[in-house]
Amino acid sequence: MVKSLRKRHLQIWSMLLVLLPVSIISARLATPVPAKDKLLQPAETPAYSIVVKTIEKDNYTIRLRKGNDSSFQLEWVNKAVLTVPTATIYKVPAGSTNIKEGQLIGRIEARGIYRFPLDKSFQVPGADNYELLLYDFIHQQVIDSIHF
Repeated sequence: MVKSLRKRHLQIWSMLLVLLPVSIISARLATPVPAKDKLLQPAETPAYSIVVKTIEKDNYTIRLRKGNDSSFQLEWVNKAVLTVPTATIYKVPAGSTNIKEGQLIGRIEARGIYRFPLDKSFQVPGADNYELLLYDFIHQQVIDSIHF
């Protein structure tokens, strides 16, 4: 190496000697601390007190609950893990399997309890005017139809 290259080489290595530790420390300080006490899923909503109707299936149980203020809640209890990971629940008119005519209630995934608030359009059971469809939106097929 010639003298000018040795001088340039020393300058670059001296600069890297200072810049590398400074950049590592500043990157460490700029990294946010992950929240360890914060859940990534929403808090579970409490169950309404009055069970209006219950439907038992092999893999799940469905309960229609009523609150003190006459609002409804759908409780879905998965007894086993679903075979499809993308199941959604729709409320559709009786006899229909078209989700475009229906209303999305919610999405269910693994084993557990899922509670969904229902709006005022949800009729009192016994009116025979709606069904619940368990729908796989990736494969675009109806998994199950539950008549209330």
